[in-house]
Amino acid sequence: MSMNEAETRYELIDPALRAKGYTRPYLRLETKAPVEPVGFKGRRKSGPGRVDYLLCVDVPGGKAPLPIAILEAKAESRDPLEGMQQAKGYAECERFDAKYIFSTNGHRYAKFNAFDGQQTGPFPLAEFPDHQRLTDCYHRHTGINLEAPSTSLLFQTDSTAYPDTRYYQDAAIRAVFEKILECEKEGKPPRALLSLATGAGKTIIAANLLWRLHEAGRLPKPVLFLCDRDELREQAYQKLSAVFGDNARIVKTERGENAARNARIHIATYQTLGLDDDSQDFASFLTEHYGNDAFSVIIIDECHRSAWGRWSVVLKRNPNAIQIGLTATPRSLRESRNVKRKAPEPDEIRGAFEAPRRSPAQITDDDAEITAHNERYFGKAVYEYTLVEAQHDGYLAACEIVKRKATIDARVFTKAEVLAAHPVNIKTGQALTEADLTKETYTCKDFDKELFIDMRTPAMCSDLFQLLCENGGPEQKVIIFCTREFHADRVAMYMNNLYATWCAEHGRERKDDYAFKCMGGPNKGADKIEVMRGSGERAFIACTVDLLEAGVDIERLNSVVFFRYLQSSIKFYQMVGRGTRIHEETKKYKFWLYDYTGVTDLFGTDFISDPPHPRPNGGGEGGGEGGLYGGDGPVPPRVGEIPGQTAVISDGNYILGRREGQDVRIPIDEYRREMIARVVSEAHSLDEFRQLWIESQKRRRLIDHLVGDQLEPEVLRDLEQMNDYDLYDFFAHHGYKARALKRPERGGLYLMDNKAWFESLASDAAAVLRGIGRQFALDGTHALETPTLWDVPEIRSAGGLDALAKVGEPVQVVTEAKQRLFAA
Repeated sequence: MSMNEAETRYELIDPALRAKGYTRPYLRLETKAPVEPVGFKGRRKSGPGRVDYLLCVDVPGGKAPLPIAILEAKAESRDPLEGMQQAKGYAECERFDAKYIFSTNGHRYAKFNAFDGQQTGPFPLAEFPDHQRLTDCYHRHTGINLEAPSTSLLFQTDSTAYPDTRYYQDAAIRAVFEKILECEKEGKPPRALLSLATGAGKTIIAANLLWRLHEAGRLPKPVLFLCDRDELREQAYQKLSAVFGDNARIVKTERGENAARNARIHIATYQTLGLDDDSQDFASFLTEHYGNDAFSVIIIDECHRSAWGRWSVVLKRNPNAIQIGLTATPRSLRESRNVKRKAPEPDEIRGAFEAPRRSPAQITDDDAEITAHNERYFGKAVYEYTLVEAQHDGYLAACEIVKRKATIDARVFTKAEVLAAHPVNIKTGQALTEADLTKETYTCKDFDKELFIDMRTPAMCSDLFQLLCENGGPEQKVIIFCTREFHADRVAMYMNNLYATWCAEHGRERKDDYAFKCMGGPNKGADKIEVMRGSGERAFIACTVDLLEAGVDIERLNSVVFFRYLQSSIKFYQMVGRGTRIHEETKKYKFWLYDYTGVTDLFGTDFISDPPHPRPNGGGEGGGEGGLYGGDGPVPPRVGEIPGQTAVISDGNYILGRREGQDVRIPIDEYRREMIARVVSEAHSLDEFRQLWIESQKRRRLIDHLVGDQLEPEVLRDLEQMNDYDLYDFFAHHGYKARALKRPERGGLYLMDNKAWFESLASDAAAVLRGIGRQFALDGTHALETPTLWDVPEIRSAGGLDALAKVGEPVQVVTEAKQRLFAA
């Protein structure tokens, strides 16, 4: 009998690797079980997650081995080339920052090389490259000599504060280190960009990255961790101080001094360094407390939030520092017509920090290139980890998309039509004149910004409240993104009124602060963020514009709602990221995305912004969508309110998937077609499908193929509201037009239609076979595959396998029972 995968690894592969000089052959990596958008809160799949093994090389004195290849162990009887595809090879190498894939059944092996895209083999396992040869291959392909002292940073362990690094976090750190070594070899300033989904733990990555640099003796000067808001600074301090203790401090003025002056890790906001000062004292704290080339490493958190040139001065004053950008949405600038720009050359940067201090009015196009064109300045992201990948790995919440549309949003109003509707100023109630209307036509993108349709927002709120009631109840944590502050006020008012009516109708006591406006500034609801985050009994629905766009973690958030039109994919992804965190305490593994304005069309689009345009005071302000009509920006137009009937119609449900390297919103119908087409391609008729389903290995392989292509049968079954049906009936119905039977129905027919068969058998064997039917009625095919089937009292008391052995080979008897069961 041939060995399975685990036995093959232990008996054949491990001894061969040790004989080839691999003292610490591989790292075992196991993800969490994937999450699925099933039910109101989703669920985590039962059983373990994906298990992968990374083949490692070592150097004398290295504290940790360096993973450089994926090692796929297969059962002894399987072909080592099975499942090795070029596209899959590239994707897996990128996911683990690996250079090669080796696949072996313990006798022969195959290889995929990510550098040249070549797949070769199979070869005898005796010819597997030894430790020195694989190390030399890595050197030849990357240019990195692993025996050089400079590469010691690749062989460091993580901090004791965060020792259980997730595989992608480790891969991200290694990718940055390889980029640093590459830049140093080429004589370029070390720069690197990391792009990971919101909630993937970028700050923990930064903490362990800095710890490894520290352990490798790479931090002769302090580190600057720079972010753009207090919330992010506090989160960074919490995680960095867990690693570095008192050597991580917040930059602030204390007794006339810099409170972080003696620390190794300096955590600052733009505001702390004076980068938000619009006077001639621009960057005053930075220049007063830090000299030129003051830092070993500078990390820019959320580097897509460029502030249009304001932190470029930090990078220019520290041209020799390792500079790292962290973001979920790496920004690029849309090229101006007939103009091609490039990032400043290294020599330009080295000389720039000696220039006199500039005011914001003197911020140049090159400054904007540095801070707004992330990939041009830092280079292409050395590692990417997407939202869909994190969901598939079980680290971020799954997502169900519900598209709705207000019927009136299809209308285009001319200025004449608006005037004919007798518009009034929404704040004062005074009549508006033609001079007050700034446009010739008004579309849905102007609604709630320059034109308010009095029945539109109430209708959308009523529709949303009904959806909340249907999908978990009204008392759940929700963020509604609104267009302007007055819009947020009205949305909060309507939602509170709907909740009050619901409480009265259901005899429930109203909870405090059900819906509230959440904006920056005093008395505008920002103080309720912490309550919303921590309490399950109040502060449920935050109505905001931009305040909750980034930097606020609300793990228990159930829904993200868009009542606001957007054009910026960067802003959209950041807003969606508010809902992606899992909350184990409340079993939240899914969030709902309610799209009333078509914003989910932005899934999979590039993170490109228009070039900056000057503000009236001389500063720069980004194109696209920043804060609407705030600060020193233009005076907002008067908002006209007009009457207008509207209804809200459904545009269908969608799930978030990944196709051809892009996040995509997949309609349920299309998702079903893809899945069923895959099933039918493997079993062309109902009879073939039935036989496949009965054979456990073939059935599991089919399910594995579907899941590997990010097609989740149980998710689709839930969305189709067929959870009472076994997957056999689900596929038989959709793929072969068979009548679908619920589990109790199929189990009952099996018992009724096979009475003669049961009576022809020994009574104890018949009792076991009847018990099998009753177990199917309870839990479907799964019940027939679990070892606990034989511990069911009615089956165990009848003799179980021993009873079946009296009438034939137990495996064959059970197979016949399944054939009869699925033929019902």
